[in-house]
Amino acid sequence: MTSFLLFDAYGTLVELDDFYGRLQRGFVAQGAELPLDVVRRAAHREMSYYIANSLRAHQQDGWAALRDECAQILAAAIREQGHSLDLPHGAVLQVLGDAIVFHAFSETHEVLHSLQARGIPMGVLSNWDYQLPQILRALELDTFFTFILSSAEAGCEKPAPQFFARGLREVQRPCTQLIARECFYIGDKNEKDVLPAREAGMTPLREVRDRLNLASGETHQSCEPVTRLTTLRDIEWSLDEQDND
Repeated sequence: MTSFLLFDAYGTLVELDDFYGRLQRGFVAQGAELPLDVVRRAAHREMSYYIANSLRAHQQDGWAALRDECAQILAAAIREQGHSLDLPHGAVLQVLGDAIVFHAFSETHEVLHSLQARGIPMGVLSNWDYQLPQILRALELDTFFTFILSSAEAGCEKPAPQFFARGLREVQRPCTQLIARECFYIGDKNEKDVLPAREAGMTPLREVRDRLNLASGETHQSCEPVTRLTTLRDIEWSLDEQDND
């Protein structure tokens, strides 16, 4: 069966590299000794703000303004926990920027190489700011994909139906005969990945690396069964199973 693989990025292909630890060490280097749990709670506030506003970061100016606001949120969340933070805004901004480092999961390159060798076309459709293609390029992942589309570029984000519809149009641009169910969407969230991909007619595959994160705070579980992957290496046997059905 002809197929196209469409990937989520964060939590599927890549993850942050010790974000909380890097933040704490960055503050220490600036002379601010902060407990890790304080930094972690403040970082959660900052990350929530970024996620809620990432569509604004569709170009450099918007991204820089959002990063500036995130640094303010981070500092305020630390102070609200009763810790003084006598650092100028620029120093907090620098600590935050230095802490945001992504790396690919250990098997990502190997699996993408194997899938590419099988002649399977692939793309990325993910909630992210405009820098997503640059980040994947820096990690030497961009060459595996026929397109990389971020929510900031599209102007809408998961789980919006129009975002998946836009992704499907991108898929069918090089693969004109491909029907929706032959497009496999691989992501790690039920409400943002599995359910909307299925609504768009795609075949979802859910990556669950840690069973503790299975629910992911979501309120609706899928009524239909979904193939679960514990690692990207499971993709190939899943495709083989689909071909045998």
